[in-house]
Amino acid sequence: MIAEIKHKMVCGLEDELTGNFFGNMRYLPFSRGLKTVLSSSVRGNDLQVKKIIENIISDDFCFEFWKRSGLGFGEIDCYMEIEDVSIGIEVKYKSDLSGENQLEREAMMLNEWSKAKEKILLLIASEEDARRIYMQNCRKECFDRVHFAYITWQEILISLDNISTNTVFENRVINDIKDYLKEKGFSSFSGFHTTDLLVDGGLYYEFG
Repeated sequence: MIAEIKHKMVCGLEDELTGNFFGNMRYLPFSRGLKTVLSSSVRGNDLQVKKIIENIISDDFCFEFWKRSGLGFGEIDCYMEIEDVSIGIEVKYKSDLSGENQLEREAMMLNEWSKAKEKILLLIASEEDARRIYMQNCRKECFDRVHFAYITWQEILISLDNISTNTVFENRVINDIKDYLKEKGFSSFSGFHTTDLLVDGGLYYEFG
């Protein structure tokens, strides 16, 4: 629905997934919706990301789809600001990055748009792609000023069970999102385990 409103349907299933998931999640208060999903699902070697999200108290957030850079860096799938935190979200679904420097350009977008104290770039992809893309990019210099982490669609689906709904409508929305993600094939997730991995000769710690 959101993808059609934004005239993005021609770009394929990735935009449809972005619009349908986040288009529904933005109707829930941040503290009971996206905060629960993001804080319980985020992965990577930057331990500050989870803490920053967990410390957000406000439910008053600004959310934009496919925000475009005024400096020619391109566009990012989702951009949100809440309290003193700005979050950029790059969604992948059955596709790879659109170039080796895509995430670097998106980090530049966050620096272009936001004066917030904390800036976070989140990559959301399927389990088989998210960790690979993250490991290929997490050591880049651009992430010295922008926090970088990833989330898998499989774990997002699990995290939806932790959302507390207050009305029949909210419960229906969450159940519909869960059914939608299952239809996309994201229900075969068995859970993360804490692991130490070598990334580019350094120690990579995956928290969760």
